[in-house]
Amino acid sequence: MKKSFFCAAMLLLLSKYGMAQCFPVDTAKLNRSFREVSKLPNTLERQKAFFDAFPSNWREFIGTYQYVPENNYDLTMYGHAFEHIEALKTKVTLVEDSVYCEKLVHIAIRMPYEADAPNHFQSLLHNVMWRKMDGMLNAISKLRKGYQMQFWQFYWSNPVKSKNLETEYQRLLKLNSDTHPEQMKTMEIAFQYFYDGVNIDGGYRF
Repeated sequence: MKKSFFCAAMLLLLSKYGMAQCFPVDTAKLNRSFREVSKLPNTLERQKAFFDAFPSNWREFIGTYQYVPENNYDLTMYGHAFEHIEALKTKVTLVEDSVYCEKLVHIAIRMPYEADAPNHFQSLLHNVMWRKMDGMLNAISKLRKGYQMQFWQFYWSNPVKSKNLETEYQRLLKLNSDTHPEQMKTMEIAFQYFYDGVNIDGGYRF
């Protein structure tokens, strides 16, 4: 009964984003690996177990951490979103940069900008961009152009103007225009349309 309810709720949720399939994450494994890496973070084995258990794309991410306003829906994972994303930033330090950055980039592709979990994840991306810039830009450069645009779309999506984001944008352009000219062109277009250009709930309003 619980499994049927879970899939029904997932179908309702994913239909909002044009998907009608179930992409469940093993939340028991995810929570267990989170507890283990929190107790003893400085081991590659525990870091990798949590990293591997964490959602790998936006469908899995949304399906795991999204708020679902339905009666009796279990919001345990919604409540864990911030601490899991924070652990991905502070406790996963031994995973190779190229592997780490590639996973983060792939999660962001097609992710809608919303409050809570997507917002937390967007903050993580901005943090990692400045800690592992080469790894992030290399991971993005391996994508087809449309997916690169989707990454930058989520990266810059913001409902209001922000001096911090404007400063970051100018710094990224200055640092990377010579070494990553094509990627910076894509980033410029995404910034033009999605910075100060989306609603916080992902809805379409004029």
